[in-house]
Amino acid sequence: MKVLVLGSDGQIGRPLTTYLREQGDGVVEFDNYSNPVTDLRIPGILDYLLPEIDFVFFLAFDVGGSIYLKQHQNTYEFISNNIKIMNNTFDSLRKSGTQFIFASSQMAEMSHSTYGILKLTGEKYTNCLNGKILKFWNVYGVNDTTEKAHVITDFISMARSHNRIDMKTDGTESRQFLYAKDCSKCLSIVMNRFD
Repeated sequence: MKVLVLGSDGQIGRPLTTYLREQGDGVVEFDNYSNPVTDLRIPGILDYLLPEIDFVFFLAFDVGGSIYLKQHQNTYEFISNNIKIMNNTFDSLRKSGTQFIFASSQMAEMSHSTYGILKLTGEKYTNCLNGKILKFWNVYGVNDTTEKAHVITDFISMARSHNRIDMKTDGTESRQFLYAKDCSKCLSIVMNRFD
């Protein structure tokens, strides 16, 4: 199968591309982080490519962990980037009819979160186009320690640099974590059983 991974250099995308190749799938990587030419904010950028693609993983989004979201999710640039990414990608998917999975978040159920509202919007588009929605909460794996790092990476970084971990909450809530390689296997299963 020829698979397009949008957000192929991200927390989920990197291990997913590796896993799909190990399973024998042909993978086309698409991520403006590693290749600025593949910027989903450009209208029609996928139109030439989708006729050759059997399946799309829509993982691309301007996102990061809680520190990044707290600083950026209420900025014009953050909102505009994600709206453009969604409008352009969903328009191309609508025109091509290509099967796809949209990576959403449990935060789509949190109306106080701009990021959550954007993900909920993506879910609405996905339902209109008969795609599949997979909601994630705290996917972790090996990634760079950047401003977009997620909670596990934050904890490891704090422990290594300060010999202690400072929680952003009171620590009483429970969390679910999904390892990125396990997530990749699940995504592949859903793709192969899409119908």
